[in-house]
Amino acid sequence: MLRRRNKAILCMLTIAAMMVLISSLGMLKQPILAQKNATITSSSSSTTAKTMNNFLTYQNPTYGIKIQYPSDWTISQTGLRDYTNIVAFYSPLGNLSDIIPQQLLLSRTRYSQNIALNDYSKLVNDTLKQPGIQIVESKSITLTGGAIAHRVVFIPPAGSAPFKPEIMLVWTVKGNNIYTLSYNGDAAKYHIFLPTIEKMIDSFEITK
Repeated sequence: MLRRRNKAILCMLTIAAMMVLISSLGMLKQPILAQKNATITSSSSSTTAKTMNNFLTYQNPTYGIKIQYPSDWTISQTGLRDYTNIVAFYSPLGNLSDIIPQQLLLSRTRYSQNIALNDYSKLVNDTLKQPGIQIVESKSITLTGGAIAHRVVFIPPAGSAPFKPEIMLVWTVKGNNIYTLSYNGDAAKYHIFLPTIEKMIDSFEITK
């Protein structure tokens, strides 16, 4: 039973990460228009953005969260693949050789009972210990707002994608909610965007 549950979670993590990568291909068509539409959507849904030194602050009162993101990144709250997804942020493409943008996806999973961060972190880390998965890093971190979180970086098995993905998952827990930030993209550019991604993740706060 435990083995089945671990396989199910591994499948969920891998599929979710790859679906985000695939969905980003659709963002290549009209990134500027998507940026404008997201801003309009933010206003109509009481989600606000404030400028802070070339960064904007995304706030969502419905979910009680806020996070900073670069002002030249595309933000999308619609067309996301899973019901747990709240918002996704996409980097601008540099040139024609770029296949997909780097991206940060924020999601929330709600359970019927309270979840302990250590228990969830152990479950995910144990699940990722599978043949073909290279775990680069796994450690506890503290976000700016004081929330304790866990970060894991891994490289999934080689697939049919025209690039080698590298994935960072950061999750924190409040009550019966698990908030997950997923950094997905081309491994060749992973470290180029890492300082920006770390600033974004570090700024994440649960406001209610």
